[in-house]
Amino acid sequence: MRVLVTSGGTREPLDGVRVIANSSTGATGAALADAFWQAGFTVTLVRAKHSVAPECPVQERFFVTVADLDAACYALLSHEHFDLAIHAAAVSDFVVESVTVDAVRYPAPLSGKLSSAQKLSVELVPGKKILPELKGYSQNPTLKLVGFKLTDGASDEEIRQAVAKVLAAGADLVVQNDQQTMATTRAVLWDSHGPGKPLPTLLTLCDALVGYAKAL
Repeated sequence: MRVLVTSGGTREPLDGVRVIANSSTGATGAALADAFWQAGFTVTLVRAKHSVAPECPVQERFFVTVADLDAACYALLSHEHFDLAIHAAAVSDFVVESVTVDAVRYPAPLSGKLSSAQKLSVELVPGKKILPELKGYSQNPTLKLVGFKLTDGASDEEIRQAVAKVLAAGADLVVQNDQQTMATTRAVLWDSHGPGKPLPTLLTLCDALVGYAKAL
């Protein structure tokens, strides 16, 4: 059984050295890749260049930007057979369209390094949502898809609505966690029937997803 895991955060460049990024380390995706490899699955990990590396010798592909990640997912899923895709990467909601320097607008990214003495403003536009595309990219019409949803201090109803959007986008299973409760509840797995029991650690999350895959 072949598993594709995406991991780490995207980076969107402003100039030759500066980027807009998120705080994802890729530790969850790396741990999942290791857990699946140790369980006997064939694993391909598509991870950010700056992210945590797996310990096991899984196949790897790398990305920087949202466009890089999207292209890597398309290339792999459309040319190779995967049974399960776990989309754990933190994809930027916004990408940089232009940078205005001293009132002059330039398409991003600019070449070289902008002077810190210059006044600049950045125009952001919504980035591509990759998860809804993954099943369409796949040569396997029965591909199972696991998505992730991070919330921050959300109410039960807000969490339910957020997870419902990920399920509606094509996920068969959603890993939901909240910034405010992650110290005691690492994640909750949701499917179309609702939430499962809370998973207290990353290890229990890995075990639960491996168990899900084995049951397919």
